[in-house]
Amino acid sequence: MELIEPLEGPSVYKEFLAKKGEGLHHLGFLVDDVSGALAAFKKMGIDVLMSGKWRDVSEFYYMDTEAVLGIIYEIIRRKGPRPPPEAVYPPKTGI
Repeated sequence: MELIEPLEGPSVYKEFLAKKGEGLHHLGFLVDDVSGALAAFKKMGIDVLMSGKWRDVSEFYYMDTEAVLGIIYEIIRRKGPRPPPEAVYPPKTGI
């Protein structure tokens, strides 16, 4: 599970909060064949809303599925192991 809090500047997350309030924004799915998944969505008339890369570890695509699914479908491709998080909540106390 990923909790997202937009801090500054425009974003799809701020748009979601303004339109719907807090709640489920997207579901992410790991895929091996990103090109095939994108082609399958395009065949259904569904385009990419936003895409990006995180470090050199993964790439993601938010698909415009809100009208069909009520949420955004995210395609994720991992290129290697995920690095440890920068922070964990609640912090470990050594107990």
